Amino acid sequence: MRTETTSSEKPASKKTRSKSQNTVIGKIQDDDALTHSLTEKKHIARATERKIDAIEFEMSRDMGRPKSTTPKASGPEGLKRTEPNQFHTDFIATDFQSTVALNMQTTELLLGATELHTAAMGQIESVPLLEEAAILFATGQVKVAEHMLRSAIDSDNLGNATPLAWFMLFDLYQIEQNQYAFESLSLDYAGKYETSPPVWHSSEVLMDAEETKLEGAIPTVSFPAQLDGEIIKLLQKLNTFSEKSKVLKLDFGRVKTVDPVGCGLLLRAMRNLKKSKHDLVVVGAQNLTEQIRSILEVGRRDETEAPWLLLMEVLQLLQLKEAFEEASIDYCVTFEVSPPAFEAPTSKVTTAAPEVSEEPPQEPSDRFLMPKVIEGSTESLVKEIQEHAKSHDLVVLDCSQLERVEFGASAQLLNGLVPISGAKGKSIQFHEVNYLVMHLFNAMGLKNIAAIVPRKQS
Repeated sequence: MRTETTSSEKPASKKTRSKSQNTVIGKIQDDDALTHSLTEKKHIARATERKIDAIEFEMSRDMGRPKSTTPKASGPEGLKRTEPNQFHTDFIATDFQSTVALNMQTTELLLGATELHTAAMGQIESVPLLEEAAILFATGQVKVAEHMLRSAIDSDNLGNATPLAWFMLFDLYQIEQNQYAFESLSLDYAGKYETSPPVWHSSEVLMDAEETKLEGAIPTVSFPAQLDGEIIKLLQKLNTFSEKSKVLKLDFGRVKTVDPVGCGLLLRAMRNLKKSKHDLVVVGAQNLTEQIRSILEVGRRDETEAPWLLLMEVLQLLQLKEAFEEASIDYCVTFEVSPPAFEAPTSKVTTAAPEVSEEPPQEPSDRFLMPKVIEGSTESLVKEIQEHAKSHDLVVLDCSQLERVEFGASAQLLNGLVPISGAKGKSIQFHEVNYLVMHLFNAMGLKNIAAIVPRKQS
């Protein structure tokens, strides 16, 4: 009997131990999965922080010397296209190369800068290769567009259109603020055409000119619609201003979207200004806090804490203690840390709502000033142009500040301007257009509804 009892108890005992062991194993597996998830999030957070560090490092390094450039092509072994028809073939499906030739009226507008322009452009029609390069630039493929233009210049097989490739590359280097490459290209240009090349316009020189013209005005940094890693150039400008003035103006009225990297860069800049005890005039701060809140979610840990920390930094700056404490509680719940203490600013901070006068002046009154970059939806821009057109039969769109038009936005712009150009007694002219944008407009067909006047290369 004892033997039977013992034998009958063993399976149950084994079953119990087996169940207990399975529970332990399951718990270990769950713990491993949780640990793996937390480790992965930490890696992502570190990667984001490293990206912010790298951007700041590049800024500090480049402040002391010109930017590095694409190697200069000095001969047949320079930047050579190994597949001459590659880019052309890529765009055949969308028929960009079938754009209509420039009519005589528009061609005449291209002339007048120098005798070289007249000789080179007198019989120019649409050039598919240059239009493709412009489209590449418009889609953000800057290096590919640069390579394409450099190859066209080296090959020198575009006939009368060759100077246009030079001007497009000059514009590309100017927009990218690549002074070393610009000056290198200038030497080649002067040697080939025996005439003065276009002049480099330094952002610092333009900045100093603005300060001289607005003597006594507070140095102002206006942040763009998208607050991301690209704001590093503005933060360089802010750093320069901070060395010259103890009062600075920060305008966030145009900000529409933010990302963690942009928040991280701005956070560091704001903390530096706090340490240096700069007095600030902050425009559109409420708009900035709303855009930051739009990407936050209580309990969701993103790749970096920067947006949360920037939100609390701005709330402290505005001395909104109650809002700060609410945000700090959400922050500590999300990241399971102690809530930071509220610290009122020790320097003077003045707030202001965005004002119309802060926008770039639209002068003279018969011109409509186009923005620096056209991207995303153009609905609001087209509405403003339509409103301007109500009181102007000749709609002059001033592109002197326009650097880049996104490919998709150019199509929207075309659709928006067609009704204006088709209205009785109305006509549209784009003035002071850089050569990259001019060829994009040619490719997209805007030249069929408006006259396009390129800026003079001087």
